Order: sequence, then C-alpha cells, then structure tokens
Amino acid sequence: MNIKAADQSKRPRRSDQSRAAILDATRHELIEHGWRKFSVDQVARQARASKQTIYRWWPAIANMCVEAGLDLLPARENKGRDPVERIGDLLRPIEQVAKTSSGHSVLRSAFLAASDDPAAGETFRAWLRDEIRGPLRMILAEIAAKNVIRRDFDLDGALDIFMGPVWSRLVIMRAPLPEDFSRHQAEHLLKILSPN
Repeated sequence: MNIKAADQSKRPRRSDQSRAAILDATRHELIEHGWRKFSVDQVARQARASKQTIYRWWPAIANMCVEAGLDLLPARENKGRDPVERIGDLLRPIEQVAKTSSGHSVLRSAFLAASDDPAAGETFRAWLRDEIRGPLRMILAEIAAKNVIRRDFDLDGALDIFMGPVWSRLVIMRAPLPEDFSRHQAEHLLKILSPN
C-alpha cells in the first residue's frame, strides 16, 4: 500500500473539517449572541466557509444550532446495574456540558432553536427519543417487572418529570445544573413511580 495514500485515508476529508469548523463557529456564535441574535454571516466568516455551503448542509439554520449543541454531548456511560445510576446516566451528558458557562449557553440556545423551528424541533425530538426516551422506557419496564416501580407507569409523564427541570434550569432560569443533578432526578423519578 502506498504510504502517502494511507496517510491521506487517516486524515479527515476537507468537508468533514469544514463541517466541524462550521459547528465550532456556530457554538461560538451561540455563546456570544444566543439563538435569537444568531448571525450566519459571523459563522461563515469565522469558519471560513461560504454561506452557500452552510445553507446546503443546513437548510434550517436552527437545525445547525441544535446539531452544534448535541454534538457537544459526550457518549453516555453505563455505570452499573443500580436503577438510579442507570437512569442518571441518561441525563449525565447534559449535566457535564451544562457545568461550564459556554456549554450552558450552547445548550440553552440549542433548546430555544428547537422550540422555535419545526425542523430543528424534529431533530431534537429524534435525539430525545433515541438517547433518553427509548432507554428510559427499557429501564422502567425492566424495574417495573421487578416491582421496583408501578407497572402502570406513564412513560411520557415520567419523561416530563425527568427532563422538565433541565429545560426549566437552562432555559427559564438561565442557571447551571447543580452537582449530582442527574442522580437527584433519577431518585426523584423513582420515588414518584414507587409502587407504595
């Protein structure tokens, strides 16, 4: 195999580099100005990308903002078999990012973009379904079968209880998430769903 060809195959393609630069510039713009005063011109300048490229990849700019926020979230870790830990692990990536002021600003703006724009809202709901709702449903069904929680739990109600305070703290109160927020949310949810 040609060494030069092997080196080139390991490097990110130019479009991947450009896409990463645009998302990074998007985060910077969200930190500086938020979603409601967002400037595609500023993003294009900072990323050294054309607006045409940006609009080709993200016809809905709000979608780019949601993607920039979700892209910050680290991969979810599975810490064990304890239901509190397993449920808390679902929320922990958001907690980790929201601990920094820049992460808090980006997530807040991404959430607002998702609420303002239908396409961005769909992107966020798809992420929520895959990363939070689906795994939460599986955990709750498993522990309901073991009588840890009520068998007749309402999944959407449980999701509201679990995720509602994230929205409230980040968007409404503009406050960081407190230490061990994920664990406390998991404990609170299990207490409400308790069979007693």
